[in-house]
Amino acid sequence: MSYVVLVLFAAFAIYPFISTTLVAFNAPDAAVSGLAIPREWSLDSFLSAWNNPDAGIGRSLLNSILVSVSVVVVSVFFSILTGYAFGTMKFFGAKLLFPLFILGLIVPYEATVIPLYYQFRTLNLTDTYWSMILPCIGGSMAFGTFWMTSFFKSFPKELLEAARTDGSNRWHTLWRVIVPTAASPIFALATILFIWTWNNLLLAVVMITQPELRMVPAALNYFVGLQYGSNYQITCAAAIMVALPVMIIYYVLQRRYGADVLAGSLKG
Repeated sequence: MSYVVLVLFAAFAIYPFISTTLVAFNAPDAAVSGLAIPREWSLDSFLSAWNNPDAGIGRSLLNSILVSVSVVVVSVFFSILTGYAFGTMKFFGAKLLFPLFILGLIVPYEATVIPLYYQFRTLNLTDTYWSMILPCIGGSMAFGTFWMTSFFKSFPKELLEAARTDGSNRWHTLWRVIVPTAASPIFALATILFIWTWNNLLLAVVMITQPELRMVPAALNYFVGLQYGSNYQITCAAAIMVALPVMIIYYVLQRRYGADVLAGSLKG
């Protein structure tokens, strides 16, 4: 019965993806309904979505890659530092600062977008990459700090004491002793933050209005409008192209990703 339940849940989760893929491989002018298995497999819907100058899927993919990689690199770096401080050090104000970091997990993200927009507009940062990178870094730090603090608290204290005995300062201890053994939680954190940043639609729509700076969620949102709202083939093709980079990353690294998430949750 356990396997039956798992198969049912797996089928429930996979069906929308399979259905979307089958619709996308239909010609743009084909009639689709139900599972929409193509009578003739065609890439015309993908070509129509890719070559649409107003949507700019290709440019949007490059924009999202630039923003997502920047957010992941900076957020993981600072999450390591904050997690190291909260997890291994005792300093004045730690009991107050850590809840302030975690507060970012409680405050609804949607409630901060409008104030952020007015602040960034005052600073002339709207319609720039910074209007996406900086808020995403700030939004990622709460989870990143919590994630890395959980790991550092579980790190063997004997190794830290041995490093101090050998004359290693805290900076060298972090990067030469702890980080090499923390590949699993760091990799899992980077993967999660990449997916979160890649799928951030609300911020991309509010902060970016110039087509050449559009992110992939906003580009996909273009196909849901009046022009393509009834053309499911092109819309599904665009959805597949937007999700493809994340699917490739997850497929290639799925085994390690699952092990790292489990390791991080157990350490938490």
